[in-house]
Amino acid sequence: MFRRSYRSIGLLIFCFWPLVISPAWSMEKLKESKTTNIEPQAAQVLKQMTDYLKGLQQFSVQAEITEDVLLDSGIRIQDGRSMRASVRRPNRLRVDSVGDVDDRQLFYDGKTMTLMDLRKNVYSTIDVPPEIDAALNHAIQAYNLRAPMADLIYSNAYDYLTEGTLAGFYLGLSKVQGIPCHHLVFRQKDIDWQIWIENSPTPVPRKFLITDKKAKGLQFTALLSQWNTSPQLEDSLFVFVVPAKAKKVDLRPVVPTVGPKKTKK
Repeated sequence: MFRRSYRSIGLLIFCFWPLVISPAWSMEKLKESKTTNIEPQAAQVLKQMTDYLKGLQQFSVQAEITEDVLLDSGIRIQDGRSMRASVRRPNRLRVDSVGDVDDRQLFYDGKTMTLMDLRKNVYSTIDVPPEIDAALNHAIQAYNLRAPMADLIYSNAYDYLTEGTLAGFYLGLSKVQGIPCHHLVFRQKDIDWQIWIENSPTPVPRKFLITDKKAKGLQFTALLSQWNTSPQLEDSLFVFVVPAKAKKVDLRPVVPTVGPKKTKK
């Protein structure tokens, strides 16, 4: 029985990378996008969260993720995975994911980005710029790859999260795993997404829910916990060590490198 897996487009905070990477919005499209009709309180709370995360020089977080999958028979099931992300600005990122259907890792050491499929024992490495924002942009533009948690890591995360938003609303306070949170909802053309942000001096996100309106309401949910906003992350954590008998596979750019235009004499 074959599956049709759900991959939301728009808010792709936790969707995984090559071998399974979802296409990302282009930087040009982001610049053209205009955000309208977001309630001031919703915008304020979301901006407080993104500014707080931007100010963290190091952090780590655990995410428990469930994602709807539609079988060819029409039956809807859920796949799950646990992810651990570690970030050290300005140029270190690591994500480990253990799931029902795949186990994967991402390493960024300031020079290269490596993507490892643990079950297939294959990996790919690409050269990237020496800064997180630029490295993620390069992976998106040149290879059409999307790194997990990118929307939270960018220095302009607010712009990425509200990209393509038609409306946003503040729904009040509710609890996520016993923690009081601000509940926000945003509407885009093809998806609706909700976020729960901790109501405290440390306004970290605690839950995401994405509903795909074009795919029969399939949903993606992420519960975030074990936030550590002052970890001691050593260089060795971000260095990829090739496992025994692992095979390297090459990723080809999706667009050719564009050189400087020739000028007429």
